[in-house]
Amino acid sequence: MADQTTETKAPSVADALRTGRQRSIKLLGQLERNQGKPTFTGRLTLEQFSDLTVVHNRRWAEDAGGDSMDLVTQREIIDAHANGLAAFMLQGLVAATIERAAEESYPPRLLEDLTKLQDRVGRSQHYGLPQVTLVLQDEPELLLIKDQGDEPVAARLSMPAGRLFIVADGQHRREAARRVREFLNELIANRRPPRSTKFYQCADQPLGTEEMEAWVAVQDTFRSWTLIAYEAHIGLSVDQARQMFTNYNCHVKPVKGGLNLTFDQSNPINTFAKTWLMQQLKETEGPEFDLRQLASVNGLLFLGKTAISSAPYNVEEMRSRAMEFWTTVLQQPEWRRTGSLLREVPILKALAKAWFMVFFARRNNRSTSADTLRRYLRTTRFDEDWLQSVPGLKELTVPSDKGGLRFSPAHNEIVTRIVSSLLPQDKSSKEKATSEDSV
Repeated sequence: MADQTTETKAPSVADALRTGRQRSIKLLGQLERNQGKPTFTGRLTLEQFSDLTVVHNRRWAEDAGGDSMDLVTQREIIDAHANGLAAFMLQGLVAATIERAAEESYPPRLLEDLTKLQDRVGRSQHYGLPQVTLVLQDEPELLLIKDQGDEPVAARLSMPAGRLFIVADGQHRREAARRVREFLNELIANRRPPRSTKFYQCADQPLGTEEMEAWVAVQDTFRSWTLIAYEAHIGLSVDQARQMFTNYNCHVKPVKGGLNLTFDQSNPINTFAKTWLMQQLKETEGPEFDLRQLASVNGLLFLGKTAISSAPYNVEEMRSRAMEFWTTVLQQPEWRRTGSLLREVPILKALAKAWFMVFFARRNNRSTSADTLRRYLRTTRFDEDWLQSVPGLKELTVPSDKGGLRFSPAHNEIVTRIVSSLLPQDKSSKEKATSEDSV
């Protein structure tokens, strides 16, 4: 049956405007129970997810003032985590827009431009966002939708203007959605990516018309075409919401890092190790390294740090130099010599850090030492004499159970001492670094 409408005369223009402002948002979903407690499950567009939710963390409480600190149910936003999710979300939005373009017969040129965007933001094997958990502290207005047999098949929840869901699990997904929306709005308004964005490269020149059309299509996907599932717990107190946060975040066993790296297909540094480097290592018949060890070396090689979680969306521009590093190491006669210290993880980490400082670092770049570093990698014999030649390195070794020696777990100190010996800073470089650090 079609919806019936009625006409009501407004007493005045002011009353009509007031009634319009009080319009509620209708959300379709299911009224269920979770462990006996009432919940409402449904889906929101990413635009709605940004607009209809609030995070009760300490920053929100400080902004709200009053006794709001007593209502805090969330930890603070972890900036790097939110940016990583924003990059992942942007990848998924571009991929979804490409699927939408194929389904809705977009012009071939626009599909080509969207594919170029995908190459720029990066790719993954899967882009789905997990369900978020929300809280409605007060009982909402609900309307049951029934079939012809008078059986409930769905429910419609009314959210009055100004009323929001409280995020219990998923605040970083919400923050990522908010950052992506802000990024898309600013990019389209100014015809260039905002400089403040940390999950996409900025551009000095205005974007062309064709690329702008592609970004507008992505924005439309964000607003209306892709959805995120939610479960809203109804009538929870502050203490119950806090317990839910604890249950979700503290009673879960983390997945081992090695398994994460094995399954992950989206991190470009990890993909570099799995698709190219591991095969090269097998062909040289040298020592075996697992993905965690390679991630720690490649993190220093690409990023200057051991963690690869903050990897950029695309490392194609760095790939050839990274391949040169590993090719130089693996072709060194030392790599095939049993007992060579070159085959030790902390030594590889130090050499990778030096390579990063010479070829990739934007701050305190040591590019003038490129030839020296290449020659060092090709000709150095990594033995006991070399160990003695690096100031303080011998102190960071301990006797091995199998005879000889092994390096202590203090890898950061080992890296620092080798890099300092290999790439000593001159006085001007030190003064420049000190002045930059003080800014």
